[in-house]
Amino acid sequence: MRTRFMILGILVCIQVGAPVLADQDLTVTSVMKSSTTISGQTIEYPKTEKAEITALMIVLQPGKESGPHLHPMPTYVHVLEGTLTVEAEDGSRQTFEAGKGFLESVNVSHNGKNLGDMPVKFLVVFVGERGQPNVVRPQKK
Repeated sequence: MRTRFMILGILVCIQVGAPVLADQDLTVTSVMKSSTTISGQTIEYPKTEKAEITALMIVLQPGKESGPHLHPMPTYVHVLEGTLTVEAEDGSRQTFEAGKGFLESVNVSHNGKNLGDMPVKFLVVFVGERGQPNVVRPQKK
């Protein structure tokens, strides 16, 4: 009987103590939650049997830009260092600092720019399709 109470006591301590330890060892911070892109489009996942997720780490040097391009699928960007400016084809601009995440516009040409004096480092995650491009550049005339 005494052993049962000891085991019960240990289990109670584990149940009570485990969440406290977890709270001390793990911090969860929401970076972004959205069902629309930065241009207001509703997110739609590709309808495919060949789903593929691609993640890239990109560093853009000061004064440089990605060049006009578009993404034919949902694309998440998370700025890790510096400040990234995204200029849409209509000339409007949005700026994202380190720690910010956003969903790129789908099938809308835009250009990522580093207007600062330090490199911009950002993670890009494409929710795409195997065998299909994640980035499409306009045809040169």
